[in-house]
Amino acid sequence: MFSTRDARKNLESVQERSSEVSERVGDALQSAASHSCAYLKNNPWAGVGLGAALGLLVGVLISKK
Repeated sequence: MFSTRDARKNLESVQERSSEVSERVGDALQSAASHSCAYLKNNPWAGVGLGAALGLLVGVLISKK
């Protein structure tokens, strides 16, 4: 059986790992956002096309009831 001490050790381990993972994911998202922002500044029509495609997709999904 598990003791309270074992449960606390496991909980601390999980919290530490989740903190590390969330930090890595945050760094990756920040990098992706920075790259996509730079790409859209250099290619504004790509942003217009992406916005139009997303608008069309949302419109189609909303109209299907």
